[in-house]
Amino acid sequence: MLAIGLGQTEGRRNLNGIGGNPGMLSSVETFISELRTLYAEPIDDLTRFERARPALQKLLEDPELKARAETWPSRTNPDAGYYENLLFYEDPEYGFVINALIKEPGDETPIHDHGDVLTVYGVLTGGETVKRYRRVENGAGPNGEDENIELELLGDHEVSPGYIDFVPPGDIHVEHNGPDRTVGIIVRNGNVGKNLQSWYDAEAGTRKRRYGPTQVPHTLD
Repeated sequence: MLAIGLGQTEGRRNLNGIGGNPGMLSSVETFISELRTLYAEPIDDLTRFERARPALQKLLEDPELKARAETWPSRTNPDAGYYENLLFYEDPEYGFVINALIKEPGDETPIHDHGDVLTVYGVLTGGETVKRYRRVENGAGPNGEDENIELELLGDHEVSPGYIDFVPPGDIHVEHNGPDRTVGIIVRNGNVGKNLQSWYDAEAGTRKRRYGPTQVPHTLD
C-alpha cells in the first residue's frame, strides 16, 4: 500500500505502492485520489484538508477498515516515552502522509505539539479526552525557551468514533485514552517522523525538542 520512494508517474499509476503490494481498500484508495486532486489546486493546506473532511468522514465509516484495525499493533510504550505511528501511505509527489495511532486502554501522550506539521486526526474506534494548552510566556533561563515555561489549559473535549480533530502546527495538546482501545487515522501534510516537535513537562516548566513518532511501514492486507 505504500507509495514511498516511487517516482511521481509511478505513484499516480499505482497507489498500491512498492512492488504493487495488494491489500489496499477501495475506500482508502478513493480517499488518496480525492486528496491528490485537492493538492493539484492552488489552495493552502488548511483549506485543502478542510475540504477533504467529507472524504475522511466517509473513510472513518468504512466497516472493513474498522475490522482490519482490530489487528493493528499499538507500537507505543508511554511509560518509556516511546511512540510509533503506523505508516500506510506517503505521497511521492505531494508529501502528505496517512498514519494510524493505536492507544491501549488508559494510555496517554505527553503534552506536545507537532512542530510545523498540520495534522488531521480522525477517530476510527474507541474514544479519549483531548486537552489543549497555550504558552503564556516566552521562556527564560539558560536554555531560553526551554525552561521556566508556563502552560495555560484552554479546555478539553471528549472524542468518539467519527470525530475529526484539526491540529494546526504548533498547537499544544495531550490525549488521555479511555477504557477501550482507540484507533486514530491521521492525515498530515508532512512526515512527522522527519520533523521536530516539542514535548512539555508542565510541572517542571520545561520543553524538549525531538523528532516525531517513529514511522513504521504497514500494509492493510
